Amino acid sequence: MTTTMVERTKMSMEEFERLIASPEAESRLELIDGEVVEKAMATQEHSWIVQRVGLKIGAYILDNGLGEGGPETRYRKLEDHANSLLPDWSFMLNVTEPVTRGAVPSMPDFALEVQSPDDSMPQMRRKAAIYLSLGARLVWLVLPRQRIVIALWADGDEQLYGVDDSADFRDLLPGFMVAIRDVFPKQR
Repeated sequence: MTTTMVERTKMSMEEFERLIASPEAESRLELIDGEVVEKAMATQEHSWIVQRVGLKIGAYILDNGLGEGGPETRYRKLEDHANSLLPDWSFMLNVTEPVTRGAVPSMPDFALEVQSPDDSMPQMRRKAAIYLSLGARLVWLVLPRQRIVIALWADGDEQLYGVDDSADFRDLLPGFMVAIRDVFPKQR
């Protein structure tokens, strides 16, 4: 996730969209519960985790014609005027046409957030709750220091996976599993 607050004042969606559309704007801004949040530059470890998850899941959904995925795609439900989110990696099932300008007008089926050194668990859980309340089916919170993944499902279920576990994707990707040890860079 790698976020820092830009300012603590509330901003409307219209103001936020004008801000991110301006030529000098930083594209790594999010609107979370009406507050502008800047995503900090990813660490090397963060990038490696995003790449590993993206390669594993992305290959499966592409090989099976299930949908599309990628890093830092902006999502915003049109009826929600307080949130414009950039997950570290995400995918959508049954998508046929890419959005070529602006935010995807819905939430992803799956969103990945990798904890950065400055992210707190309350911040991460708050963002996961927003994804789920707006229609995401599964959110993974990846904690590199602890080498665990927390899977949060739209039905309220929560699963904790360690490096000796494999995570399934239930009816989201039936039969697909990811070995959690493959999510993290090898330790020497």
